[in-house]
Amino acid sequence: MANSFAQYKANLKTTLVFALLLAFVIAFVSMPNVFVSSGSIFLDYNFSLENPVSFIAVLGLAALFLAFYSFFISIIILSVRKNLSKLKLHFYLHEMMRHFTLKIFIFYLVYCFALFALGTALIFLQVSLLLVNLLLLVISISLLFVPQSIVVDEEDIVHAISSNFEFIAGNKRATLTILFIGALLLALLQLVEFAIDQIALLGSLVSLFLTLVFILPFLEIMKTYMYMLKFDLIKSHEIAQKGKPLKARPEPDSLASA
Repeated sequence: MANSFAQYKANLKTTLVFALLLAFVIAFVSMPNVFVSSGSIFLDYNFSLENPVSFIAVLGLAALFLAFYSFFISIIILSVRKNLSKLKLHFYLHEMMRHFTLKIFIFYLVYCFALFALGTALIFLQVSLLLVNLLLLVISISLLFVPQSIVVDEEDIVHAISSNFEFIAGNKRATLTILFIGALLLALLQLVEFAIDQIALLGSLVSLFLTLVFILPFLEIMKTYMYMLKFDLIKSHEIAQKGKPLKARPEPDSLASA
């Protein structure tokens, strides 16, 4: 946990680029059947049937959002990888970053479309909304480390999914830790949103900002840190440094400035 916070502090400028995604919020909230709450953007399952034209517009905007999001996720994972292992920064920025971003974008695009299609179909079949959300949650958890597999292991999407399953099966404690921390942060976020709404109706926007600049990047940093502990050299180094927060290695060039 301490090392994850140390990595977050070391990559603070990089994590702040997630705030750029707020530009999409204005466009999203101006559309019907789209609303912001608890640090997330939600789309009504019935929206696709009610207004096909607006639905296509939302899909296009969502795809653009995912493209930027995939790029930022690639940056933050690569930044943690850079701090924990040696790599040629210029080569990865100029040659590999676009490959990582494209793979993660395709994965998220298929993933989001599949979840939305599955959720819509189950709702149409009058399955309980609670059961639908539980099923989608289980699917999401089962794919938790795919972005890390793509950037750290430099695998294609299919092999990244397989490596993700292997990591979860062999590292249940790490997976449960991340899920617990994520659930705790989201619970605290709802309390913050509720408290702010008692003063001014800005709680949903503040919670979304906190999600983008802290919760999402911090969890990705934590996932990447734990994922890289599967490498013996890194794990032995971390055991030797137990109790001492990890310090980022100085680099002549930073990912944030890039």
